[in-house]
This record gives sequence, structure tokens and C-alpha cells, in this order.
Amino acid sequence: MKFLPYLTFHGQANDALKFYQSVFGGHLDIHCAGELFATTDDKIANLVVHGVLAIDEDFHITALDVIPGAPDIQPGATVSMGLHFDDAKQAADIYSRLSENGQRVIDFTPKDWGGLFGIVTDQFGVRWNVDATA
Repeated sequence: MKFLPYLTFHGQANDALKFYQSVFGGHLDIHCAGELFATTDDKIANLVVHGVLAIDEDFHITALDVIPGAPDIQPGATVSMGLHFDDAKQAADIYSRLSENGQRVIDFTPKDWGGLFGIVTDQFGVRWNVDATA
């Protein structure tokens, strides 16, 4: 399991990740909505769905933009906890346990990009992005 902080933006994830890269160095990998979803709206196509700045093996910054139809963010609540698993069964179990007395925001299911992903807000109001390789 790898723990990743997720930063959420309104259309600034790309710029933010590039800024953090200028500060910390590292390798940047950005995937925009236009690569993963069919859209004719250039504004939506350029939104970051998943961006990772890998500074070293243990220090990654992950960011995304709010995509239309996805849960919005409130000022002061732009950071969520990210968990990445190589074991899909373990990821599903953790997602289920985090959702006890909480709220499932996005069900933990297979996604178009080949992995599994879900978002849950736990009983304490902390948002968790859980993903696993398929």
C-alpha cells in the first residue's frame, strides 16, 4: 500500500503540479479528461483527471481538477487522502471499511483506464481516494 495526498483544484492542477515540480524536481505524469473521456469541450478536455509528481519512491504529490459531474470541493477542503494498492481485494476491503458510517461518493468499481477507483468520505469527514491496479 502507498499513501498519497490528493490536491484538488478548479482547473489549476496542471499549473500547480508544474510549479511543485519546479520546487521539488521529480517526474511528472499528467492525464487529462480528453485522453480518457469523449468530450467536445476543450475546457473539459484539458482538465487533469490524474496527475502525479513522483519526487522519489516515497514522496509523491497527486492532483486532479474537479470534472463536471464529480464531487465539488469547498475552500479549505481541497486535500484528500489517497491510497494505492497493487491488490484489488485489499483495496476493496479498505474502501468498504472506510465507508462504514461514512458516505460512498464514487463506488469502488473498474474504470475506463484499466484500474479500480472509488471515493469515500469517512465518518469523520475525511475524503479518501482509493485505487488499485486491475
